[in-house]
Amino acid sequence: SIAILLYLVQKFKTPDHWYPSDLQKRARVDEYLSWQHANIRAKGSKLFLTKVLLPLLTGQPLPPEKLEFATEELNVALKQFEEKFLQDKPFIAGSEISLADLVALVELMQVSTSPSSAGY
Repeated sequence: SIAILLYLVQKFKTPDHWYPSDLQKRARVDEYLSWQHANIRAKGSKLFLTKVLLPLLTGQPLPPEKLEFATEELNVALKQFEEKFLQDKPFIAGSEISLADLVALVELMQVSTSPSSAGY
């Protein structure tokens, strides 16, 4: 969880880039950590539920328009992520990796490697 990650970086002497001491960079990390819950995570979870879990539970495929809507919602969140957070930078808070990037990677990998992306 985000709370555990923040606890760990503050308890142990981790390199500054993980949770920057620079207030502007830290605010950028915090902004993403707050934003991702209702966007990347929520939309990715909805797509997984729609495409994989509900058909498994019900034994029925969902109407294509419901799947299309969930996919489009995730695509909008991914576009916002690219435009608002990455822009033309290699990482969310600038030129070095941070907790925000670590969390983003985990969320994005779940969407790209889930059974839903493998055609199940």
